[in-house]
Amino acid sequence: MLLHALGVTDHHQMEDLKPLVGAVVTFLITLVVGLMYRSRVMASQDQAPSGKFNLRSVVEMIAEFVHDLGSNAIGPDKARPYMPVLFGLFFFILISNLTGLIPGFTPSTESINTNLAMGLFVFLVFNYAGIKEHGLFGYLKTYAGPVLWMMPFLFAIEIIGMMARPLSLSLRLYGNIFGDHLVLSVFTGLTKLVFPSFLLFFGLLVACLQSFVFTLLSSIYISLATSHDH
Repeated sequence: MLLHALGVTDHHQMEDLKPLVGAVVTFLITLVVGLMYRSRVMASQDQAPSGKFNLRSVVEMIAEFVHDLGSNAIGPDKARPYMPVLFGLFFFILISNLTGLIPGFTPSTESINTNLAMGLFVFLVFNYAGIKEHGLFGYLKTYAGPVLWMMPFLFAIEIIGMMARPLSLSLRLYGNIFGDHLVLSVFTGLTKLVFPSFLLFFGLLVACLQSFVFTLLSSIYISLATSHDH
């Protein structure tokens, strides 16, 4: 409906633009939630959690979960500079996946382009973290291994594995979200109402699980890049 209102009528063009619309909607929802949370925290004189179920408690619960996830994977001392990255990834993927539960709405994570962009962003972040921790040559040395005569082979293998990480992140997220929506659309066409309502519950689980997996793997990649135990 939004694309029709913007004057887009070509079917193929609409299919290409649907994930982009999903990304914009996800960004706007994330921005609005963030601004609302900030205004409520600033308006409250008590900075401690109230214990009530509201927007602030939900955001703080998710933020605490992501904070513990990153701290356990990277380490409490090293994780702090990368927490905004992990928060942003988790919230964006979660909200995008949840919008996919709305019938007829295409989430941005159903597009390989969106997922690959996030994977490349994580690729830049963990390489930056490694170079910052070890220096450029020290970071490259961590991929060479301790045995001199095996260094060329190990370096080539490790570099290929490192380059494949953004692709594996994007394909894993794309495959799970696309498969979930494909199954839902097939059974919706067959049974219309009853059975698809049960599948929405599993879709909710997939949405949360894939947000967790993407953020966890990103944390692990940062941890590997900054580790001194190679």
